[in-house]
Parts: sequence; structure tokens; C-alpha cells
Amino acid sequence: MFRLSRLLRFAAPEGVKNRLLLTLSSPSESIYLQQPIDSVTVPGIEGAFTLTNNHSQTVSMLGPGVVTVRVSPNDKKDYFLSDGFVFFSAPSDESGCCAAEVVGVEVVPTDALDKDKAAQVMADLLAAPKDTDWDKTKALLGQTLCANIIKAASV
Repeated sequence: MFRLSRLLRFAAPEGVKNRLLLTLSSPSESIYLQQPIDSVTVPGIEGAFTLTNNHSQTVSMLGPGVVTVRVSPNDKKDYFLSDGFVFFSAPSDESGCCAAEVVGVEVVPTDALDKDKAAQVMADLLAAPKDTDWDKTKALLGQTLCANIIKAASV
């Protein structure tokens, strides 16, 4: 039963051929669930990269940045991802559709980001005392995340 459910999980929707099937989700919601798209650009740890149908199989850790989903040549949507993973797999049926799963801790549309609030949080982090190793780590991680939010909100 497990193998059958696993095969059906990556099966292409009826009538879809040679497209990339995207699942974009966080622990609280699924933004796309096996949506046929042209491509997705993700913020890899060592730089952004684009996945299209028939890309080589990939598992990669993602850093904070913008995920760009191209549903069609004229339809592009941007989302901010705090961090996560991408899993890319080959077609599991005769449709020729590959599957990309982008899973993030937080995934929000870039137009929902508040640049001023992120700048305020960053200022608070920089002004806070850094007496312990935890304080220093929290400030460094928070500063990196806020800087990426400000960058994504500015585009």
C-alpha cells in the first residue's frame, strides 16, 4: 500500500504532459500542490538556481530569499522563503512530468513583506546586549534573516 500511495503522490494530473509539477509548502499551508508550471527559481545556500522539467534529480538546502514561480511565460509569482529544502524527482509515470517539492519554514508572498518592520527588528537586534553566546547567535541569525527580508521587499 505504501508504494502505491508514493507513486500516486507524484502522478501527473489528468491530461498534463511534460510539465514541472510544483509543490510549494510550509508546515502551516500548501501554496501549490502538484501545480503544472514552466520553472521555479529557488535560493540555494550557494546561490539561486532554476529548475525546469527534465532537470537532473536534486536535493538541496535552501537559504533565505525569493522563490520565483513561473506558471507560464507571462505569469510570475514571488514568495519569500526563510529557509528549507527542495527535492526534485524524475517522472514516475508516462506523462513526462517531473516533480519539485519546495518546503520552507516560512513561505509568504513578497508583497506581504513589511520592509520598515524588518528594519526596526534589525535595529532592535543590533542594539540588544550580546553578553552570552546565545545572544550573539540570535543577533547574527536575526540580522541575516532581516537583511534578506529587506532585500526581497525592495524588489
